[in-house]
Amino acid sequence: MRLYLCCLFAMLLAHPLQAAVYKCTGANGLVEFKDKPCAPGSGSEITVQGVARSDEAAAPASADSTGKAGGGGGGAALTGTWCEYAVSMGVDGEKDESSPAQWTFTGDSLEYRMKIGNIIKSRVIRSETGFAIENGMLGGPDREWEIVSRKGDELVLRGPIGGHFHLRRGLCR
Repeated sequence: MRLYLCCLFAMLLAHPLQAAVYKCTGANGLVEFKDKPCAPGSGSEITVQGVARSDEAAAPASADSTGKAGGGGGGAALTGTWCEYAVSMGVDGEKDESSPAQWTFTGDSLEYRMKIGNIIKSRVIRSETGFAIENGMLGGPDREWEIVSRKGDELVLRGPIGGHFHLRRGLCR
C-alpha cells in the first residue's frame, strides 16, 4: 500500500507542464483528455491544476498565504523532478521518511523511482480537478491525485489511495 501511495505521489510532483489539456467527446460518446485540440464542436480546452493553459505564459506556481496553489497557476508545479521525502496520513501529520522516491514529470509522462530501485513509467491523465496516473500501482486512470498545498519548492499531494505525499523539487539525496 505504501509503495502504491509513493508511486502516485511521485507522479504528481513533477516539474510544471507546458501544455494545454483538451476535453473531447468522441463519436461514440466517450470523453477523452488530450494534449491536442479536439475536432471542431467536440470539446474545448480545460483548466487543469498542474498544467498551464495554451494562452498563459509558463510561469511558476504561486502560493497564497495558506500555502495552497491557486487556480490555473498550480499546474506549473507538476513539471520536472521531485523528491518524495515523506508520506503521512494527514497534511500536518507525523511523517514517515523511511522510503524516499523520485518523481519525474515530462509532458504527459511520469517516471517514479523507488528507493529499492524499481521504476514505474506511466502516462499522466489530467482533469479539471487534478490528475490520475494510468498505472494501477499509482491509482489508475479513474482515481485522482490532488495538490493540497504548495510552499515554495515543496508540495503536499493527497493520493487516491489515501495518505499525503510530501515532495520537494529536485533529486532525492
